[in-house]
Amino acid sequence: MSMREMKGIAGAVLLLLTSAVVCVAQGTGKTPRTAPYFILPTWDGKVLKSTSLKGQVVLLDFFQTWCPDCQETSPKLQKIYEQYKDTGLAVIGISHDKDAAKSIEPFVKKYGITFPILVGDLSVAISYIGVSPQKPSFHIPYVVLVDRKGNIVGEYEQGIQKEATDIPILEERIKKLLAE
Repeated sequence: MSMREMKGIAGAVLLLLTSAVVCVAQGTGKTPRTAPYFILPTWDGKVLKSTSLKGQVVLLDFFQTWCPDCQETSPKLQKIYEQYKDTGLAVIGISHDKDAAKSIEPFVKKYGITFPILVGDLSVAISYIGVSPQKPSFHIPYVVLVDRKGNIVGEYEQGIQKEATDIPILEERIKKLLAE
């Protein structure tokens, strides 16, 4: 084997090890990827573009208003939002309720939610969660963390990763991202 081939193999191994360390460090088991662009309506008639979140740590909470786990975690996410919003955290709820226009407003009022709640569509679920004919659904709440550079660094699905409903663990991940 030539020196050039050995250097190429060493470089490939180093790249793989670096990728593995990044994935393990973030606890996702996945290589970080750029967060997809979106533009979605809010429940109260405004519009939110993902580009307006640039430079912030972003927590996307995919939920439905009827979901008991979502009803439990949303007020806790509100507390995290209040505590860290001035340090660069954006919490964004993305509702996938079929009757979003009717169901989101009572939910927001009941739980005192002040962070933006978007009316989700299939495209955002495809882009962020990977919904496809092979994987047609996902468990909620489903939480996605995006770092200040715009990379998805955490994906937590209810029943699979405890960060989806164990808010103190999720908060520790958020604090690490805010410190970067």
